[in-house]
Amino acid sequence: MDEINITNSIKVKEYLLAFRKAVIAFVILLVLFFLFNASTFSVGEAEQAVVSQFGVIKEIVISPENTYVAKNKDLMSGKDSELRNVVITKAKGLRFKIPFITNVTKYDSRYLTYVSSSEPVNTLEKKQYLITIYSQWRIANPGLFAITQKEETIAMTYLDGLIYPAVIQNINRLSADDFLSNKQVLNKTLADGLIEINNKVRDSGIEIADIQVHRTILPDANLKSTYDRMIANRAKVAQQLRSEGEEAYQKSVSTVDRDFRIIESESIKESERIKGEGDATALEIYAKSYSKDPEFYTYWRSLIALQKSIDENTVIILDRNNPLWKDVLQWINPNLPASTTPSIPAASTQP
Repeated sequence: MDEINITNSIKVKEYLLAFRKAVIAFVILLVLFFLFNASTFSVGEAEQAVVSQFGVIKEIVISPENTYVAKNKDLMSGKDSELRNVVITKAKGLRFKIPFITNVTKYDSRYLTYVSSSEPVNTLEKKQYLITIYSQWRIANPGLFAITQKEETIAMTYLDGLIYPAVIQNINRLSADDFLSNKQVLNKTLADGLIEINNKVRDSGIEIADIQVHRTILPDANLKSTYDRMIANRAKVAQQLRSEGEEAYQKSVSTVDRDFRIIESESIKESERIKGEGDATALEIYAKSYSKDPEFYTYWRSLIALQKSIDENTVIILDRNNPLWKDVLQWINPNLPASTTPSIPAASTQP
């Protein structure tokens, strides 16, 4: 029994020793992990950071494509500027810091969206509309932003007090037609307001990229009059288009009619010329043909005259000395002498 107890006691001691070593190793790893976290920080692709010691900014970490800080060096190089000796680092990833002394504040480096509440605006004619404004902005200089705004929620309130009044003042100078229908004029007005606002927020490290009217709502009092005006404008444009179309149609019809008359007259002229030339040629051929046998021509013309003047109900009485009758008799009796006068009386012939 004593030997068994001694053996079990040795095994328990070994287990306790192993457990103690494991606990010590875990504590050491935990301490090392804590020290590593306390000595390092990482800046993601969509982040930028402000590094400070005892409340004094020592370094700002920005994106490599950030050109705002370089273009506005005067904001940091002033004699009384808190950022005059600040180091500007354009690199992301893992970085080291002094534990418990260095403090790192991170900000979003992407564009953020500001949307205003629906507020009334009056045009030049004192017509009222309800509009909602949206804007795209970013933290362009995190050092200045950390000093002046500190948080995005505070910056949103700050922008709300600047963007809306500036836009409203510019829209007040526009007519209702330009505000509702003329995008070019409205965009020019908003662009002027954008320049004005950027000049005001420059010291805060904020850059506004775009301002637009997100939504326009007509108050009930102005709804009918605005609709009537829009209908009248559309009717005016439609009437103008119809007038221009009718004018173009009349011009096309006149042109076609003129061309038709020209073509028709030219065709008639050409056909008459060709007909005249054909008649002249025919007469020339007839003259040449008839001059070769005048007696035959006379006889032929007589037959044609008879053909045209008689039909099956026509009765012709001819004298026996008539050239036509004499020729017929000669055809009936070829042996009859031409100088002999037939003994038959005058005949009544029905073709």
